Amino acid sequence: MNPSENRRHQRVQFFLVPLGTHEIRPVWVFNSPKHADALPALLVNLSTGGLQVLTELESEMPPGQYQLSFLPDEAQLDMALGDCQIQLLWTEREAGMHTRSGFAFTTQIPAELQDLLAHEDAAKMFLRCVIMPVSEVRANDLETV
Repeated sequence: MNPSENRRHQRVQFFLVPLGTHEIRPVWVFNSPKHADALPALLVNLSTGGLQVLTELESEMPPGQYQLSFLPDEAQLDMALGDCQIQLLWTEREAGMHTRSGFAFTTQIPAELQDLLAHEDAAKMFLRCVIMPVSEVRANDLETV
């Protein structure tokens, strides 16, 4: 039995995200039952080559390939973003609050994300997401077939 099947409550991760020199914004990432085994994350930097995310301080991510899935945002219901295949490049602990990790895209960047890059407010957005090793994604796909 998968340990996440024993979970009775939805998992949540809390981040305090610095905005400039004097402002900090609280952001919550709620993990859905569909992504119970995935690592909750917050996308904070996006470019055509890759992205950066924040995860909980204690999370360990070994080198490898991952799938990033975006979580629906109640404030932006019209924005649907596809999954991304990414490769971990680096991680660093940041200010004793969380871990920042950099990833490169291993496949073509989804069109929705390219459109988002052109959006003038994209730099101010925080996108809630989950990260899962590609090996676990494939195993889950095999279980559902």
